[in-house]
Amino acid sequence: MEPGAYGAHPDFDIGFDRHGRIALLHLKGRLAGVASLVLQQYLVKVLVARIPPLFIVNVEGLTETDDAGRETLRSADRHARASGGRMIVAGGGGARRLELGALDLVESVDDAFAELTRSGAGDLL
Repeated sequence: MEPGAYGAHPDFDIGFDRHGRIALLHLKGRLAGVASLVLQQYLVKVLVARIPPLFIVNVEGLTETDDAGRETLRSADRHARASGGRMIVAGGGGARRLELGALDLVESVDDAFAELTRSGAGDLL
């Protein structure tokens, strides 16, 4: 499934890029209702594409999220860690505003890439 190809929630979009072994998802709009299921499908692909899964979720473009959206992100984080990988949420200000909780937060996508490099994930690039 390509970003924007899922028409069930017109107020939500996902952009996807791959940078070496690191996947980058850009979330925009409202992460609520059906949009959480769409995100879950993307995250499952990211989590199984490479072991260990290394990915960044950029939430700077999110305008709101509901409990299902927050739980989708928390679940992906738990699965990444259980597989020896890591998920970092970029857009710290937005993440705090959206009450994403105890996820690994940084201010920007650049900070997330730097963090993955410092933590040794850069050896896998």
